[in-house]
Parts: sequence; C-alpha cells; structure tokens
Amino acid sequence: MRLIFLIILSLQLFSCDLSSPEEASKANLTSALDKLQLAFDLHNIDDIMVYYASDYMHNGDDRDDVQLDWEIRLNDYQEMTLENITIDLSGSRATISFNRRFYNNGLMVHVLVDPDDNGDMSYWELKNSEWQISGNELDYGK
Repeated sequence: MRLIFLIILSLQLFSCDLSSPEEASKANLTSALDKLQLAFDLHNIDDIMVYYASDYMHNGDDRDDVQLDWEIRLNDYQEMTLENITIDLSGSRATISFNRRFYNNGLMVHVLVDPDDNGDMSYWELKNSEWQISGNELDYGK
C-alpha cells in the first residue's frame, strides 16, 4: 500500500507544471489585469485602486489624480476590455502594453493604446511580493 502511495505521489510531483519565476510573474500580472477589468465592469473603484501603489506617480499625476480619472471613466463608460496584452519584465518591474477599449450599450466608444496613449496602468513594480501599478516615474533609489 505504501509503495502505491509513493508511486502516485511521485507521479504527481513529476507531472506538476514547474513554471519559471518569469512565467509566474506574467500569470500574476495577467490575473491582476483580469481583476481590474472586472472591477471596472462592476463599477467598483475600490477594487480598481487596490492595485495602485501609494507612491504612484505617472506623467506628474499621483494616486489621487488617477483615482479621479477612473471615477470619470466609470461615469462615462459601462464596460472595458483589455486586448493584445504584452508583458515585458525587467527584474521587479513590468511594462504592460495593451489596447484598452471602452463600451456603452455594447458599442465601442473609445480606445487607448497603452502605454503610448495614456499608460496609467502600464507600469508595474513588485513590492512586498505584490505587483502594484507604480506609474512611469519610479524612484529607482528606493
């Protein structure tokens, strides 16, 4: 009986998908983007802002500024999709490129190609084992 248990355990261990740290980071970032998209569709500002670092800074805008931007988007649009996602990792930093489409009544009404058009959710940093949106003005001295 113990031999059967050891064989089954060995098979499970060897069949596990042992992903690289880069693959794990990309999966975590993709999951975060999915949750951001869902939070937008549910019009939940708190679930959007949970991903923004307290020291977020992007093109001169801080976390309060980007929250106001999201509140305006939530007022103006019903749904958001993220398409053509590309994640570029560099250590504890990531730049995510994507097409961000906004919809009302099922019709696309606005498109952003990030990070070029806006980028307010394209620049991420791994802090305390959590990926957070930090903006494009990261303080590399921290």
